[in-house]
Amino acid sequence: MSPKKALVLGTLLLVPVLVFLFLSMFGENKFSLRTYYPLRVDSTAVQGVWQYDTAYHKVPAFQLTSQTGKTFSSQDLQGTIYVAHFLSSTCVEPCKQVLTQLSRVHDAFRFKPEVKILSFTHTPSQDAALQQLSATLKADANRWLFLTGSPDQLQHLAQQGFRQPTLALVGTQTDAFSSETLLLIDREGHVRGMYQGTDASEVERLITELNILLSMYEQDHAN
Repeated sequence: MSPKKALVLGTLLLVPVLVFLFLSMFGENKFSLRTYYPLRVDSTAVQGVWQYDTAYHKVPAFQLTSQTGKTFSSQDLQGTIYVAHFLSSTCVEPCKQVLTQLSRVHDAFRFKPEVKILSFTHTPSQDAALQQLSATLKADANRWLFLTGSPDQLQHLAQQGFRQPTLALVGTQTDAFSSETLLLIDREGHVRGMYQGTDASEVERLITELNILLSMYEQDHAN
């Protein structure tokens, strides 16, 4: 990598970190993140006053296989927040652009094991291409997992679990099962953010909002 490219990459990684440090040093974090996909509004009368609470969709439990060949389930995500992404087996442009941007997220949180990336693909875990992809990206298998399962499992998870209705495995049209959208999922399984994975500025926003979400959990724990 040339010194110029290294400088540009370092700057892109540094910007969201500086924003988060500024928020931490110069005042209490007043930001809140949107929660997507409301299901219903529950109402309760407390001392004659009605209180309302919105219930939101949660990603359901799942069990798949990682790039190491080991079983990985949603139970392994307890106490973590993660970025979800769907990719096809061929992974041509713009899929490669998305993976490049996800590498930035992977590097930005290399000292935060509670932040993970889950890339869902229909490629079998024993496929050399999937293992090579993981190696090329220098993905830490404990923090960036490439998960695969049956077509029915993955399609149901994409459409019903992550509410991505346009994703589908139709015959040999595997490129249909690929998305440029990155999803931020909190510890409770709620969708807290959606980002255009080919856009560097959108990924900067993702990194910033990951830090904000971590800060929100830290504040809740302190209180």
